[in-house]
Order: sequence, then structure tokens, then C-alpha cells
Amino acid sequence: MPFLGELAALTTATCWAGGSLLFFRAARRVGAFTLNHARITLAFFLLSCLVLATRGTHWAGGADGRHLGLLALSGLIGLTLGDWAYFRSFVDVGPRLTTLLMTLAPPFTALLAIPLLGETLGAKAVAGMAITLGGVIWVVRERQPAAIPHGHLVRGVFLGGVGSMGQAMGLVLSKMGMGTVVDPLPATAVRMGAATVGVWILAVATGRLRDLPRLLRDPTARWSTLGATLLGPVTGVWLSLVAVRLTKAGVAATLLALTPILIIPMVIVFHRERVSTRAGLGAAIAVAGVAVLFLRH
Repeated sequence: MPFLGELAALTTATCWAGGSLLFFRAARRVGAFTLNHARITLAFFLLSCLVLATRGTHWAGGADGRHLGLLALSGLIGLTLGDWAYFRSFVDVGPRLTTLLMTLAPPFTALLAIPLLGETLGAKAVAGMAITLGGVIWVVRERQPAAIPHGHLVRGVFLGGVGSMGQAMGLVLSKMGMGTVVDPLPATAVRMGAATVGVWILAVATGRLRDLPRLLRDPTARWSTLGATLLGPVTGVWLSLVAVRLTKAGVAATLLALTPILIIPMVIVFHRERVSTRAGLGAAIAVAGVAVLFLRH
């Protein structure tokens, strides 16, 4: 099917948009670190059950240690380190600037894919990526962040860059790890297993284990966490690997960056929020960029 990778990336961005609304609903009640710790652990459990139910124990017969090692490394870099840096940046500089910094992930991905994957991008693909990212940046820069202490600004910008590089490296390593022998679903389970080990180590090292019972006692947080997990680390991350396997890594990363745009209709419908003309124009620009990506062949 033509453009199956691009469609998977758009579906991923939609899942991440819906999951983000649930994520921040729960994070306001129990904290972002605790929620991320819980959702990655739960995602690993659900993905493991799904892989065993659909593939049995012989889920990747052709995989060797190199494939599994690259997938595990991609989980640690992209999901443990990348997500940790993203949430720390969110605390330091706020959602707008952090989201803006995360738009660095697509160009980072495209640059890493040249030496590591041997991928190249044509002029139309580059133009489509630039237009799409321009629309996203236009939207997320609508409101200037409030005054941020210099120390927090420097640390937040640095961590935002680390988060973007972590996401980019995670995607590229995932594609290298899957090769032609590991399907996206078991590959996602391997990545999530490594990420689970990583977040538990972080939780123990920072003394955050005591926060988990608070999440379990809060019904709103529990159900929001389940929804955010199903949409984000389970369905979303799985489809992101489908996307990166079937299309160029830089193109997939650009389409994944549409999450802030796809949140707009969701907040209109579910939160009755009014959206500015600027946000609408930014969304239109991003959609135009997507159209260029789909028409580039």
C-alpha cells in the first residue's frame, strides 16, 4: 500500500496527541515522573502479553544479539533518557518552549540517518519537512513564555535539545535494530523492556518509588494513565516503528512532530477551548507540508 509508513506516522501523532491530553490530566495529580514511570512499566506488560498472544515465544527467530542490543539501546536512549530530558525541560522552561525545542528531532533524525542508514532526501521531501515544521513552530510560538530564570533557561534548553536528540537517535537505532528480521510489534516490546529497566533505575536513584501508591489510590489518575499508556507507549510507539521501517526516518520524524497541531481539534471538541487565527493558520501550513510529503513521488 502506497504511503503506508506516512499514514502510520500520522496515526502515531494522533495517538500521541490524545495521549498527551490524558497524560497531563493525570500528571497534574501525581507528577510527570511518576506517571511516566507507571505508563512505561504498564506498556511493557501489555506489549509482552500481546506479543506472546500473537507470536508465541518464537517472535523473532532471525534476530541475533546485534538486533536486540540496538533495539534495547534505542529504548534506553529514546524512551528513558529522551523522555526524562523532555519532562525536566518541561519543568524548567514550560510546555511552549519545550515543544518548540522538540521540533529539532526531525532534522536531527534526518542528519543521523545519512551516515547510519544511508538515507538521502530529495528536494521535495526537504521542502515538505521544512513547511510542516514551520507550521508547527508557528503554532507553538504563539505565546511567549513568561520570564524564566537564567539558570532554568539554560538547563531547560539544553535538556530540550537532549530530548530531541534522544528521540532522533531512538528512531534511527530502532530502524537499524529491526532490519528485515524483527517486526515492529516485538521490536516495540524490546524497546519498552529496556526503557522499563531504565525508569526503574532512575526511580530508585531519585527516591521516587514512594510516589507510585498515590497514583494507585487516585481513580482519575489511574484511568487517565491507562488511556495515556494505550495511546502512547503501546499503540503510538508501535506505529512509530511501523512508520520508520516503511519510510525515510526524517520524513517519519517530521510527521510525528505534528502532535501539537493535532491537539488543536481535540481541545476544541473536548475542552471547548477557542483557537486563535494564528493557530489555525499554523495548522494549515503544517497540513500543506504534509501534502507535499505525500505528493513527493
